[in-house]
Amino acid sequence: MAAGRTLMHSRRLLFVLWLCFVVRGCFYSALLPLWEGYDEPFHFAFIQYVVAHGGLPVPTTPVSREVQQSLHLLPLSWEERLHRLQPPFSTEDSYWQLSEADRNALEQQVRGIPPQWGSQPGTAPALYEAQQAPLYYWIMAAPLRLASGRPLATRIMLIRVLGVLLASLFIPIAFAAGRRFFSADAPALGTVAVIICMPELMINISRVGNESLAIVFYSLLTLLLFLAVRPGHSRWLISAGVALGLGLLTKAYFLFAIPALLSVAIYLAWRYASERKQILLNTAVGLVLAALISFASYWRNRVVTGNWSGEQDAAVAARSSLPHLLITAAHVNWISGVNSVLISHTWFGGWSFLHLPKWMYVFFAAGMLASAAGVIATIVRRRLQSPQLTVLLALYGWFWVGLLCNVLAIYIARGISASCGWYMYAVIVPEMLLVGCGLYALTPPRGRWMVFPALATAFATIDLYGVFALLMPYYTGIIRHDTSSEHITPATLSQLVSARPNLLLDRLTVNRAGLSPRGVGVLLLAYCVCTAVAVALTYVVMRSAPASPEMALDSQPRYGA
Repeated sequence: MAAGRTLMHSRRLLFVLWLCFVVRGCFYSALLPLWEGYDEPFHFAFIQYVVAHGGLPVPTTPVSREVQQSLHLLPLSWEERLHRLQPPFSTEDSYWQLSEADRNALEQQVRGIPPQWGSQPGTAPALYEAQQAPLYYWIMAAPLRLASGRPLATRIMLIRVLGVLLASLFIPIAFAAGRRFFSADAPALGTVAVIICMPELMINISRVGNESLAIVFYSLLTLLLFLAVRPGHSRWLISAGVALGLGLLTKAYFLFAIPALLSVAIYLAWRYASERKQILLNTAVGLVLAALISFASYWRNRVVTGNWSGEQDAAVAARSSLPHLLITAAHVNWISGVNSVLISHTWFGGWSFLHLPKWMYVFFAAGMLASAAGVIATIVRRRLQSPQLTVLLALYGWFWVGLLCNVLAIYIARGISASCGWYMYAVIVPEMLLVGCGLYALTPPRGRWMVFPALATAFATIDLYGVFALLMPYYTGIIRHDTSSEHITPATLSQLVSARPNLLLDRLTVNRAGLSPRGVGVLLLAYCVCTAVAVALTYVVMRSAPASPEMALDSQPRYGA
């Protein structure tokens, strides 16, 4: 009875955290200007193409006439790719230097774009996101079709909010995975609360894009592999194969989940020798199902782009011979590549490339290094006797291999040693479980209850700082990039006070879908409250835990039925 009451209490708290996630996501969806999200206009144009033609575009397909026109009327991000458009166009920096009359005229032109243009092809730019796997776009085509007569801003906001709701499905999955790893509800709830407080996650999923679905399938794959590693439960490898197939139909970086699943299967075959044949058979069935679900999409990429993933940089790199790849790899600045991943994973401020103060990145990098040291210490102490830890290392380790391959591909294609750290939010559940494991290993038992509250507080702090010192001031013209560089100085308290709240709220409604200053104010207040609630719940849950929780680092987690 006591266990049942505890579970019901945990589920109520989980619901509160779920609600906090959705509210925070809706706020970010309203905060980000149209097309500020990573590659957002091209993801949206992909959905439009599916609605209009019922098929899939190719990378040379132009965006819709509607998107093309909007790119010349809306203020664009600082990202260089969009600046290759033919004039006229404006950035967030130049847009707010226009007179109010000129801005109003541009906003009226955006509202006046005929919705019918969404089904008509433009002339440029090319829809380069056509290389993406199609599942997200098929799902979002249905609501976009129903809203086809609405203004452009309304439809963009609709798809953004639906993406937030879609991404939120990972929350109960993350809680279930946390319970199995930690064998306790409190650290599982703490894991969820920390993830909810992450600002770059919100920037990533509060835009039109398929990352919102990818996080769900990677989290589901994590949970299913946790279920599969229990003795006598290898049948879950079949379900894991289905999740892998759906993930492959969502995002190409799931290709690196294939060797992760194989690594887990090999480990299980070694650990449970008496079940080896059944483990290998279930693994084979799971991989066959994954191939049946996703193969057609990747074969199409192979035919259209010459590369299985379809990714443009990878397609360029695929033309290189193996000796050339090895020689080129020696010239890559790998430190710069890893650094770019960690920075853009912590906080990157959307396509306008805003940055936190350097010391904040150093602080979080130090936390990652400490976590890694703790994980290594756990591996040495346990000698990889934990199937659950093996699952996390396989998923997270192979994802990093994929990112490093992407660094090499980008270097070959563009001469830049960098990759995209926001991709790592697909594996945020394995990452945070590993972080918890590592920090627990370095923390005395009496102090372990502080691990997740401290993490939640740290992420909430940079979240609030990023919103009030960078995002809101930049998106309302209070601050701008320096003319001599891409550097931007965060807003000071005096700048925010002199700007007046009414001005900020008024400007945050520009080009938004029917939002009033009062509505933005309510969303802003709700965002602050939900952020505070998520942090407070982490403290309450962990402080009231009956004992310092231990990880389930054996083969028999407590919740194993």
